[in-house]
Amino acid sequence: MDLSLSISSFPVDEQTANDMTKLLENLPAESWSVLHPTLWKAADARGFAVLAYTEQEELIGVATAADMVGLHHYEWSLYVHPEYRRLSLGTALSDGISHGLAQRQAESELVAFVEDIEIAGFMESLAYELDFHEILLSAEPLPESKLPDDLIIAPLTGQAEEVTKLLIAAFDDTILPILEHNMVDSEREIWLLQKDQQVLGTATLVTEEQVLWVTAFAVHPDHQGKGYGKQLLKWCRELAYKRELNAVHLDVETTNQALHVYEKSGFDRMQTVSYWKSKTDL
Repeated sequence: MDLSLSISSFPVDEQTANDMTKLLENLPAESWSVLHPTLWKAADARGFAVLAYTEQEELIGVATAADMVGLHHYEWSLYVHPEYRRLSLGTALSDGISHGLAQRQAESELVAFVEDIEIAGFMESLAYELDFHEILLSAEPLPESKLPDDLIIAPLTGQAEEVTKLLIAAFDDTILPILEHNMVDSEREIWLLQKDQQVLGTATLVTEEQVLWVTAFAVHPDHQGKGYGKQLLKWCRELAYKRELNAVHLDVETTNQALHVYEKSGFDRMQTVSYWKSKTDL
């Protein structure tokens, strides 16, 4: 079978986006996320797609890569139509991704797949090894309720130094480039939970396809275990209700000790995503 492979930078044209949507239409909605569908036609997105077409112009395989926060770090994934998976098409798409990453001078990469036992053998054949797992958690929006009188949740205005210190304490200084990106990205909202003018917690929110995503969520270690995290998560669900959104989502590594906090706050496990790194980058 003669196939043609090509690379198309984001935003892709309308026909290509339609072809990609048709190829993936039988996948569960949650499985689309690793292929970055919200970025395919985004004018300011940094990313690209590798496309495999038959002679009849049918799209039978696709790989997408995206620089999520503008730091030359790309996350990519691929999908091949089940009827064509014995043609080494996955390997060809992976080679296309490698070429695209080299063209864009990518500094690092991770490969993401919704947990699938068949993926392990494929990734190992490409000289990748498992790095970590993330769990996608989801909660329904909640009707608004009253905050405790001594707590305030408000958008970031002039507290950049306090937020920086909080996030470094909760994570480490590797979070700083992400914080800087969140501060300049107009689509991301940084919210602060405060008590007596002291910043106790923070969350960065972004809306994609009627879903409110919670990222960079943290409570200062000195104030953890006091219910502030649950209060901030509850407020996020209420904000989603107020904005008439469908759900609240967040990703958390399986080793994160706060996982039980999210689950006790009404978040349910939706899927597990495995992340793979190249052995040659070690």
